[in-house]
Amino acid sequence: MRPKDSISYAAAIVAAGLLATAPSRLSAQASQTAPKSSENEECRGNGCAASPDAPVAESDAGAPAKPYDWKASFKEYKVGKVPRLADGHPDMQGIWSRTTLVPMERPRNQDKKEIDAATAAKLENEAQQKQFDLRTEPTDTPPGEKTTDAYNTFWRDGYWFKVPMSSLRTSQVVDPPNGRLPPLTLAARVRQNRAAELDNRRATSYEDRPMSSRCIQRPGTPGPAFNGSGPGGQESTLEIIQGTDTVLVRGESLVSQVIYMDARPRPPADVHLQLGSARGHWEGDTLIVEYTNFTGADGGRRHLTARYKLLDANHLLFGYTSDDPGARTKPFSVEFVLWKLTDQEQLVEYACHEGNVGLEFTLSAARAKDREEAADEGK
Repeated sequence: MRPKDSISYAAAIVAAGLLATAPSRLSAQASQTAPKSSENEECRGNGCAASPDAPVAESDAGAPAKPYDWKASFKEYKVGKVPRLADGHPDMQGIWSRTTLVPMERPRNQDKKEIDAATAAKLENEAQQKQFDLRTEPTDTPPGEKTTDAYNTFWRDGYWFKVPMSSLRTSQVVDPPNGRLPPLTLAARVRQNRAAELDNRRATSYEDRPMSSRCIQRPGTPGPAFNGSGPGGQESTLEIIQGTDTVLVRGESLVSQVIYMDARPRPPADVHLQLGSARGHWEGDTLIVEYTNFTGADGGRRHLTARYKLLDANHLLFGYTSDDPGARTKPFSVEFVLWKLTDQEQLVEYACHEGNVGLEFTLSAARAKDREEAADEGK
């Protein structure tokens, strides 16, 4: 639903001066008050709000006094009238936005779990004004290379509507209780550095381009776990379709996932899938989805549990617990509220690479640069 293209999700952070404390009424399009919630925040991959006089958190250790209890945490969100299907289960169908001002991690200068509604409303107004003021937003560019601006803010989340806090929490990370992600493992840091090296050097082949540049997968697309994105981003919508034996989570850009609800057996352990193998069941009004069989060196050990709970006709609570020994030093859990796009009937077509020429231009430009340097050396 936002303009199609290729700008890094992580680069789309605009609310740099926002308080790390929480949510409020959903954007004008949501037309309802955001459900109350609690927890913490920081600036990463989306809008951030950091109270200038907020006390500094004592430690990043975040050792929990007790294990994360998703049921107790979910009960903190106010539940209103929930639409239902003929089988009695909540009707989650529709097009949802994961844009929010609640940061992924709690800022280090913030130790509160929530902010008040007045502060949240102020942050929403300030975030939209930043989009008005920006008008253009530079593209992330590898060191030593030049670029022109990509799409301006006219095409980005937060220009035509206010990006909501979506809850009053100060971070999407709810466990560890300090609201911050556990450290990456050594192996994950090595992979990350290698990927950055490939991405930042002059392109030699399509194989050293990230999957987003190759139109295989976009950062933050819904599957299997997704996070809230902040103002200035794109491709932040998803559609949920519920059937008798399956639930389909259809992403705006490239990726969709099928959740099987019919108790079918999982694939053998030696079968690895990019989005994992999803098996769902209902616990009361909460859809629980267990993912296994991931790809990667540690894919067989990775386990993900996602949870969906409809709070009312226009708000959907999403949470997950990620246990990935190959990526993080310990498990962590995330919660945030999606809001329904009540004025949109379907996702618009996603056209990666604007006619499939982006990768071609990246490689041809790199070869032209090679020739220029070779010519200079020969003089």
